[in-house]
Amino acid sequence: MKRAVVFLLLLPLAACSGNDQPTETPAPATTSSVPPALAAADGRDYGACLDGNCEVLVSDPVDIALTGQGGVDRISVRAVTAEGIEFSTGDGSGSLTPGCVSTLYENGSGSRCSSGEPEKPKPVDGVLAMQVVDVRDGTAVLRLVSGAVGPPPSSLRPPMPVLPTWRP
Repeated sequence: MKRAVVFLLLLPLAACSGNDQPTETPAPATTSSVPPALAAADGRDYGACLDGNCEVLVSDPVDIALTGQGGVDRISVRAVTAEGIEFSTGDGSGSLTPGCVSTLYENGSGSRCSSGEPEKPKPVDGVLAMQVVDVRDGTAVLRLVSGAVGPPPSSLRPPMPVLPTWRP
């Protein structure tokens, strides 16, 4: 039994003897996965949105004035969340996440979502399109796109009611 104990005590010493040079293990290759900082064409200049066309950074609640695009005079961003933004207009409220586009027009609204890189909405007269391009660390890039102020295209207008004809 004494031999077994002596052998076990000498084993760690044997591992250290012989080569006095430390062995170097190569450091693992690291790649930087830090995404670039969010940027928007108009920065935090919310006045650039007055004509319904801008791309701004939003971190805190803010009122964005418009001149009637989509029948809306103001968009209030109430909060920026990890998922997107919460907003309200004079007529209602909602939330918007990256990959989705919310369209606002007189007497209506709509939304569509897609997977992958969202496509920039095209300007349409009478329609205000809102899009969250990206959201990170409590900041969102909000894009607004609109055409001229006025009624929306006929495809977005409510149908005219058909009144029964009166016959005596």
